[in-house]
Amino acid sequence: MAIPVLSISMPTRNRPELLERALRSLVTAMAPVAEHVEVTVSDGSDADTSGRVVERVLGDWPGGHRYVWNRPALTLVENMNRAAELATGEWTQQLDDDDLMLPGCGQPMIDALRRTAPQEQVLIFGAHIVDVAGVKQREQTFASEQYLSPREALRRLLRNSSFVREPMVVVRRAALVDAGLFELEVGDATDTDMWVKLFSRHGARCLPLATCAYTIHEAAATMGMWNPRTIETLGTVFDRAVASGVVPEREVRRWQADFVHQFILAGAYRRLRVRRRAEARDVLQLFRLPAVKALGPSPKWLPVRLAFSTAVALPLWTA
Repeated sequence: MAIPVLSISMPTRNRPELLERALRSLVTAMAPVAEHVEVTVSDGSDADTSGRVVERVLGDWPGGHRYVWNRPALTLVENMNRAAELATGEWTQQLDDDDLMLPGCGQPMIDALRRTAPQEQVLIFGAHIVDVAGVKQREQTFASEQYLSPREALRRLLRNSSFVREPMVVVRRAALVDAGLFELEVGDATDTDMWVKLFSRHGARCLPLATCAYTIHEAAATMGMWNPRTIETLGTVFDRAVASGVVPEREVRRWQADFVHQFILAGAYRRLRVRRRAEARDVLQLFRLPAVKALGPSPKWLPVRLAFSTAVALPLWTA
């Protein structure tokens, strides 16, 4: 059997309705190129409901698919790695069970992968940002195709905490394996850590094609990311960026200030938009952590920080 051009890996746990929605979006999007696409699902669910979803949706899928029900359940990062380990395609993409593939993206994606030069290892596609009902809130796309050198790719990544959303990235499987898969020690920041490793080695090519929908909702695993532990692990990620030697440390630390400020403000925004002012205030308290204070101010994000502090009636000097 020919090696698939693309393997789409899906870690999942106890969310069969979302898994079915994601799988059906994938099947629809990839229908014209199904013979070139493989789907791998690593399931950590307590019951076999998700397994039945996979059988129902992918039973007649003309492409390849692999499914494993992990007993006992794996941690989130272990589940991500297991889904990736099941993949056999030349390229891999992680699609979380709450995200979607966009209609009609299959053929353009496969065409883009096939024309990519052998030395290039990382592609970044555009995305729609949607709510849990799948309604588009905004787009995150590129105006034109552009290759980013390792230095420029790191700059884009490490100055903007939203530059890359996981399903936007497609990586040659060999490069992912060589990078060591996702690291448990970095926890919720493991995807950013992976992009640092890949971008610092290979750079990245940005493509003006939206292929996926990234879902923001209260049940998302990332909603629990705004805590001191994540700030600590983000520090580890930036330390590794410094150690890569691609960019001088002083510059990386300036980027870190922008990244961390944006990250904290994004957490507060998610709570303010659903009128949870007390929770937003708690998130803004992360600015009081010594590790955050040590980074210094971020002029780029100071006006937003001031506005949010005012919105929750929290004095800026204590935030």
